[in-house]
This record gives sequence, C-alpha cells and structure tokens, in this order.
Amino acid sequence: MPDAFLIDGLLQSVLEASLTGFHLLRPLYNPAGEISDFAIVYLNPAGQLMLGLPERPEQSMHTQFPTVETSGVFAFYRKVFETGAPGRFDLNYQADGLDNYFRLSARRNGELLVVSFTDTADQDRSVVEVALRESQAREQAARAEAEAQRSTLQRVFEQAPVAIGIVRGPELIIEVANPLIMKLWGKTPEQTMHHPLFDALPEARGQGFEALFEQVLQTGTPVVAHESPVRLERYGKLETPYFNFAYQPLWDAHNQLNGVIIIATEVTQLVEARQKVQTLNEELAAANKELQAANEEFTTKNEELALAQQQLQQLNQELEGRVEERTHELLLAQGEAVRQQQRLEGFFSQAPAAICILDGPDMVFELVNEAYQALFPGRRLLGRPLLQALPELAGQPVWHTLRRVYETGETHEETGIHIPVARHEQEQPHDFYFHYIQQARYNEQGQIDGVLVFALDMTNQVIAQRQTAQLQADMLAVAQQRAAERESFFQVFEQTPAVVSILQGPEHRISYHNQAYQQLFPGRQMRGLTVAQAQPEAVDQGFVALLDEVYRTGQTFFGNELPIFIAQADGQPAREIFFNFTYQAYRENGQIVGVSVFAYDVTEQVLARQQRAQTQARLQAMFEQAPVAIAILQGPDYVVDVANPLVCTLWGRSADEVIGRPLLEALPEVRGQGFKEILDNVVQKGEAFVAQEVTAMLERRGQLEQVYLNFVYQPLRDEFGHITSVAAVATEVSEQVAGRQQVAQANEQLRQANAELDATNQQLTRTNVDLDNFIYTASHDLKAPITNIEGLLAALREQLPNGADPAGDVQALLTMMEGAIERFQKTIGHLTDISRLQQVNNQAAEAIDLASLVEDVRLDLAPELNAARAWLHVDVQACPTISFAPKNLRSIVYNLLSNALKYRAPERPPVIGLRAYCENGLNIVEVQDNGLGLSEGQQTQLFTMFQRLHSHVDGSGVGLYMVKKIVENAGGSIAVRSQLGVGSTFTVSLPG
Repeated sequence: MPDAFLIDGLLQSVLEASLTGFHLLRPLYNPAGEISDFAIVYLNPAGQLMLGLPERPEQSMHTQFPTVETSGVFAFYRKVFETGAPGRFDLNYQADGLDNYFRLSARRNGELLVVSFTDTADQDRSVVEVALRESQAREQAARAEAEAQRSTLQRVFEQAPVAIGIVRGPELIIEVANPLIMKLWGKTPEQTMHHPLFDALPEARGQGFEALFEQVLQTGTPVVAHESPVRLERYGKLETPYFNFAYQPLWDAHNQLNGVIIIATEVTQLVEARQKVQTLNEELAAANKELQAANEEFTTKNEELALAQQQLQQLNQELEGRVEERTHELLLAQGEAVRQQQRLEGFFSQAPAAICILDGPDMVFELVNEAYQALFPGRRLLGRPLLQALPELAGQPVWHTLRRVYETGETHEETGIHIPVARHEQEQPHDFYFHYIQQARYNEQGQIDGVLVFALDMTNQVIAQRQTAQLQADMLAVAQQRAAERESFFQVFEQTPAVVSILQGPEHRISYHNQAYQQLFPGRQMRGLTVAQAQPEAVDQGFVALLDEVYRTGQTFFGNELPIFIAQADGQPAREIFFNFTYQAYRENGQIVGVSVFAYDVTEQVLARQQRAQTQARLQAMFEQAPVAIAILQGPDYVVDVANPLVCTLWGRSADEVIGRPLLEALPEVRGQGFKEILDNVVQKGEAFVAQEVTAMLERRGQLEQVYLNFVYQPLRDEFGHITSVAAVATEVSEQVAGRQQVAQANEQLRQANAELDATNQQLTRTNVDLDNFIYTASHDLKAPITNIEGLLAALREQLPNGADPAGDVQALLTMMEGAIERFQKTIGHLTDISRLQQVNNQAAEAIDLASLVEDVRLDLAPELNAARAWLHVDVQACPTISFAPKNLRSIVYNLLSNALKYRAPERPPVIGLRAYCENGLNIVEVQDNGLGLSEGQQTQLFTMFQRLHSHVDGSGVGLYMVKKIVENAGGSIAVRSQLGVGSTFTVSLPG
C-alpha cells in the first residue's frame, strides 16, 4: 500500500501528469434493473482535453455521445461492468464532434467503472515535444509515401501475370510465393510456405535444379531457361509440364546475396502444340499487413485534483479550529455558570447568564435580570405568569420540568435544551438552545414557593456544532470517496500495461512502482533504492542524467521509441526494449520533490516498423532485381508510374526519361505499332493480354532496332475493383528467335552431315570386317610356315655335330631364334583372339553365379597367389548374379586378377579386393590392388594394343586391350583410378 506521500500527492500527480484520459463511470439502471446508461462521475484533464468536457459533466454518456451505442463502446462498458473482467477496445470514433482513433481499457472497481483511454488528437506540446511531433509528422509523411509505393508494388505482385516466388538461404526456404506459383506447383501455402523448396516439391529432386540454385547462390549470375520440362506432382497427379523460368539472385540492403527470385510461366501448350500460351495470373501473396501502432503513454499536468486536496485539508483544519474554539467557550461558560450560581445572591443582577425567579404555582416572573430580559426585548415579563408572558412555552418540555421542580424540589439541569420562543410579541418563535438549570426556591418554613431559573444561551454554539458535525460528515464522505477513487486508480496503475513509478529526491529514490515496472526487472529489489542502485545500466545509458536535468529544471522530458538495454540475471545478453516515456517533475508546495515516470513498451511497434521497412526493401530489391522488364502504366494516357531497370534497358531510356510521362510521349516510335490499342482493350475488357515473340521497333542507341518480345499486359485494380493502371511484364527474346533460326539452319546442316557420316560409318564397318578377316586369314596362314621353321630349328639343333660349336655361338643363336618364333606365335595367337572378339560378342548371355566364376579363376591362379603370398578378398553379395557371356566374363576377371598379381609391389604383400554391386541399372565389378600403381601419363596409354608399361615381367600388352574391347562390345565401360606407389582400382560397368 503506498505511503502517506503517495496517498497525498501521487494520485493527483498521476492524474494530472497522464497523457492518457481517465474517467470514472457510475451505471444508471432502468426500471427492469438493467444498465441503460452511465453517469460520468469524474474526467481527468487529459480526458477533458480529448473529449472537450468539464471535470464532472452534467449529462450522461448516452446524452453526451449518442453514437456509443452503435459504435460498440456502450456494450463494451456494460460487459466489463457486469462480468467484472477487465477488457480493451479499439475503435475509430468519427461522430459526436470527435474524429480520432481511440484505445480503451476498462476495469470495474466496486460500483464504479474505471476507464483509461488514449486518442490521436493533437494537443498543446512543449517545445521539445513540438519538435518531436514535427519529426513524427515527417516520418509519417515518409511512411505514407513508402506505403503508397508499397501498395503499388503490392498490387503488381498480387496481380502479376507470372508466377513469382522467393527462396532464401542454402536450404532454399520458401519465403514468398504468389497464388500463381502455388497453382503451377499444385500445392497449398500450408504445404510450401516456410519449408525448404525440395521438401515441399520432393518430386523435383534429381532433375538438375539443385545445381542451378547452387550456381546462382555461389556466382550471383542469373539462370534463365526456356521450355524446360519439370516432373511435378500437382493435385495428386504426376505431370511433366514445361516452363520458361528465371532464377535471379536477390541481394539485401548490404549487397549480400541471400536468396533467389523465381519467376516462371508455364508454356506446356506452346511446347506441345505451338499454340497461344494461356498464362495464369493470380495475386501476389505474402504481403505483411501494416500493424496498427497506437502509443499509449502517460504525461503530465493536472493541478485541479491537488488543489481540491489542499482545500480539503485547509477546510478540515479550519473546522477543527472552530470546534476547538467553541468547545473552549462552552467550558468557560460552564465555569462561569457554576461561579454565578455559587455567588447568585451576591451579584445576581450583574450575572452574564439569563436568570429569573418564578414565584408560586403560576410561575409568576418575580425577578428577571438584564441578560434574561435581553432574550425577549419586545416582551413584558415581570409580574406576569410564565404562560401568560410566554404562552408558546405551554406544552413544551421546559414547562413540564418547571412544574416537576416546583412539585418535587429536585433540581433539573439540561444542556442544549431546545426552546422555540418569540423574542417579540406577534412574532414567529425562534429556535433557542440553552444550558438550563431549574432549582426550587424555599421560604423560611422550608416550603417550595418558587423556582430559580438559570439559562445560558448556547444557540450559536449548538448551531456551529451541528454545522461542524455536518461538515465533518460531508468531509468524511468526500474523503472516503477520494480514498475510493485513489484506490481505484492505484488498482488501475497496478494492472495497467504502462510502466509507472515515482522517484523522490535528487538521488531519484524509488518510492512507488507498479507491477509492469517490476516485470521489467524480475527478481530485483526496487522500492527504497535509487535508480542508480536498482538499475545500474541506466547510468551508462544516460537515463539518470536525464532525470537529473528534469529534477533540476522542472522541464518535462518526452522520450519517443528510445531503446533501453536491460541486463539479464541469467547471464544472457542484455534485452533491448523500446519505450515512449515521460519524465515529469513532481512538486509539493511549489517545490520539486521528485520525478514521476510514465512509459509504454512500444517494442512491437518498432520491430513491426523495422520489419515493414525490411519487407519494403526486399520488395523494392525484388522489383529492381527482377529478371524481367516491369512497368506500371497509369491512367488513360498510360503514364509511366513505375519502371524497373530492365524495362529502361529494353526501351533504351533512363528512368528519368520515362517516369511521369505518357507512354507514347516517352516512346514515340511505338505509335502505330498497335500497343496502345492492345492497352485500351485490356482496360476495357479487364482481361490480361499475353503475346509471344511479337515484333517491335524501338529506338535504342540512337537508331531503330527490330526486337522480339514476350509480354503480358495485366490490368491492376484498386480496393474497389476499379482498373486504375496496367502492369506490363516483358522479356526480350530477340536472341532466342535469332538463335532458333540459326539452330534450324544448323540442324539442316547437321542432318546433311549426319547422312554423310552414316555413309562413312558404313564404309568403316565394311573396312573393319575386311580387316578382321585379313587378320584372321593372315594369322591362320602364318601358323604353318612358323611351325615349319620351328621344326627346322629343332632338326638343326639335333643334326649339329658334337664339337662343331666349341664357342656355343650357334646354340645361342638357335635359342634366340626359338625365342623369336615363340613370341611370334604368341602374337599370332593374340591377333587371332582379337579377330574373334566380334564373333565372341555375339554369344548369348547367361545368368552367371559370380562367386562360383571368381572361385574358378582363383583356383587357376592358386600357384601364383601362393607364390606371391597374396591375399584375395571377394565380396559379391550386393550383386551375386550377372547376365553375360560366361567365357567373356571369365576372361575379364582372369585378366584383372592376373595383372594385380603380376604388377605387385615387391616391398609389401599383395592385397587384392574384388567386389560387385548394382548402381543405376548397371552391374559393377571392381578390382583393387596395392601394387605398383600408375602415373597419370601411364594411365592414358593403359588400354592401347601391344602397350607394355612394365618390362620386369612377361607380357604382350594385349590383355587389357582385349578386356576393354569385350566390355565395350557388350555396351559397358572400364575405368581405372591409380596412384603411383599406392595401387590401382579397375572398375568394369556392365549393362544390367
């Protein structure tokens, strides 16, 4: 609960400092017990200024504001009061003399409804705030201009006749996609937006688009494709439509490449039938609605409530003084009456009190002193019976008490007795109040013979006391009402989203803060500490210096959207929050004693505006970087309202030369070419016009050029559906047209060349057949002579006499001749094998158990494997069966394993691996060794006939050539990967 300082001054300062309007409403009920209206009990100065009403308006809410019923305000107030649940309500109120946007916050407190409200009306401001408001006005004007541009671009993209999308980052997250691109994809926004492109379109994987996107993101170079087929699943059906599309790099404001713009049109019908393409045009989606920004802030200046509080205090002091004074007078009078009674006999006639002696049972005035007679200056009393002199006393209590005293002798004393009596004859009675004593008088015999009356006039005191009591009761009621109002406002402050705090003294000690203030600093002790102690970050950020200045000068400080960095207890980075706030000096008796703080968190508005600015920048960048020419033509004269760089390049003009000018004035050479007539027809019918490869004459670089264009004229509509402009989207296809013409010519030349090449191939085929026949015949015919020579050498060796060759020269020569004959025979054998390859290729394929075949080869090579202490690992589980000619497959495996043994490295045991697997419809056989390896130069010569790369082992250089011929004749391929000194891997790919 706030202390006395807050109770006496906080409420007044808060209300008078608040820029937010506050009013208290009391419900009015109809005979059925339903709320029919609200009485405006109180309106603070900010509310008075906003609504143009006094502090306590006489008229009810319905009378003052008739439109509250239809606007929903009355229903909102009634709901909050009846349910007790706080609520908020925003509306644009344009009635009853008001024309502003209002934000209302209401909460029930007892039998009152507390309402806080803000509006957008201008108010008198300080010099600082006037400058701030002017700055805001300029900002708003700039925002309005930007919004107009954004709206124009928005309509362009919403109604664009081409499919447009934006993907960002290496994962190609879909950020923007207009309805047309959704239709081309056959997907809904829920299936695509904010998903990676190839997750949303999985069927598009593996078609080469990944590489295109990567190329654009890495090089920043656009990619353009025409009539490209794409496999897409659209609406549950797998289709292959054709598209013209462009991938354009998207640069941010810092010239960083962070995305790709996709612009596409479907040309399936054009590809299939070369007919007119019906381009689907839809609205461009993904536009962020501008968030409404309404800054609710508390400000200052309301002195009336403080003045009323001061007047109440002064009145209480005055009443207390008067009561004390009257009480003192009464005590003096009582003392004087006692003394006069004690000395009655001595100074009866000088007594200041009214004294009389009534004689006998008729109560005849026997003695009346001056004070008593002064009560009745116009009436004769002495010698007359009481009821004759003062007949109005008959029946009054005073008469009955006199009789009782006379009859019983008991003294009667009464304070404040009321006696209505006339001071003059024939006059209406006046109300008198007396301190009254009636005492029996005794004669010498001790008998009662009269009554002594002592009366002290207390009329003025009694009236004053009653007035004081009434005034005190009234003041108590007012104080209770003020207390209830204070409590209501404290409840509002505790529950309002605005930040409220009261700082005392030059050190700015926090004497009060609401819950919203505490939530900014969770876990921190705030109350009783200085700002510098509770918020050390405020010192470095300059806020304590601002508070010092406000305390010193009394000048209010207004902060607009200022960032505040609040340190976090968990070691996280400081949290940045934006506030609109007011520092207002707080005064007591005209002296500054503290500073009140009122602030609103406007972080969402600031971030939203920044987001809008980023979106605007992205849209502008997208428009500027679009890989198609775009222009917006406004009005009946088709004034160029927007023109991106590409359309300016297409027209051969700068933007300054075309923007703001009618189309035919900016491009006079297009008169008579039919474009204006097409535009008129688009506006008249409201339908888009699509054209492909249209010829146009444009003046570029000082001379007329013939160009070919694909373009779309799309009507743009305003929010009322009226056509206000036309969007022109075009691409120049002059190069494509010229290229297609060149391709057609080249195709004809290629057809002729292919015919010549076919004839040449047939001739080569015949030549190869003749060559194969020659090789086979030659090798067959040479076998017999070589065999004869071999026999003659054997006979010569046998016939050579002993001792005929003492030096051994003849034997050496014979041995050399036999070696030459053996090599010649091997060569003839290899030539025979090579000539048979074509015939062998025609052998029928069989399903071969690869593991069994490899095991047969291993048995054949067992002596060599054992001699070399080699280790052979076989893994063919992934491809256990291969369909191939058995003899040819065995020859392939044998040659590869044999070579791995022959060309092993002498310094390490041979390790040979053979594995088989299936990949992309092919059967792969791979042989890997850790042998000598090959240099890059050797690898290029490896499969050449009779080419030997190592001379330390026997070989003819024909084995790998034959393997290559067998594999290629079967439609396969063989490749080698090798590193000198490490080993080699041979990979054979055979058709599945």
